[in-house]
Amino acid sequence: MAQKIIFRKGQLAIWVIISIVIVAVIGTFFIIQKKPTSSGSQEFDVHQFIVKCTAQHADEALNIMLPQGGFIAPQDYKRSNYTDVVFLCKNIGYFKPCINQHPLLIKEMSEEIQKYIEPRIEQCFSLLQEELKRKNYEVQLGGMELKVSLAPETVYIDIARRLTLAKDEYLKTIEEFPVIIKNPVYDLGTVAQIIASQESTYCYFEYLGYSLLYPRWDIRKFTMSDATKIYTIMDKKTNKFMNIAIRGCAIPPGI
Repeated sequence: MAQKIIFRKGQLAIWVIISIVIVAVIGTFFIIQKKPTSSGSQEFDVHQFIVKCTAQHADEALNIMLPQGGFIAPQDYKRSNYTDVVFLCKNIGYFKPCINQHPLLIKEMSEEIQKYIEPRIEQCFSLLQEELKRKNYEVQLGGMELKVSLAPETVYIDIARRLTLAKDEYLKTIEEFPVIIKNPVYDLGTVAQIIASQESTYCYFEYLGYSLLYPRWDIRKFTMSDATKIYTIMDKKTNKFMNIAIRGCAIPPGI
């Protein structure tokens, strides 16, 4: 009888030990789950911070440029409805066709965006550094290379910059910050170039026919007293628009 009691006590002790081990394993599992890992999600998304900040400034540039003919600070322009609209094709005389002033318009527009956003992206990285230091990260930041490319319905902004973060056992290095913005600046610029080309060749652009043939575009023309034509190109898909100024084949007053 005594042996049976001892045996049962032994079984009970074994079950108690097993239960303690199980509880310890479960507790350890949950503790591990709560710990951030070097490859897991962090409380601060560095890449997303730069992408959002860059996109904001790129949108600012585009909203300034497009109504002004694709330029941030117009140099040769016609004032229309309180907006300085760049001449894409111009001849200050009479009878003769206009001369295309910006045959590389798409390239120039990408350069305009880059000039506008580059110093502002530097500010984005400065704000990022301050935020990371407040969170006790050690930050090393290299030099920046920036490239803006325009494609159909898209603006590509490639930021090459080495950023190293360190905190306790966490270490991460980022070298590229690609930013993609959906905007029809390339498409609007392409239509603007077609208008300028037609005006320089034929002194005329059939904007109503073009809008019928390509229903994505709603193109309007307003002719001013000095024979300057202001074209407004509206993208129906996005409601984004671009103004351009054209002056050529003007007829002198009184003729």
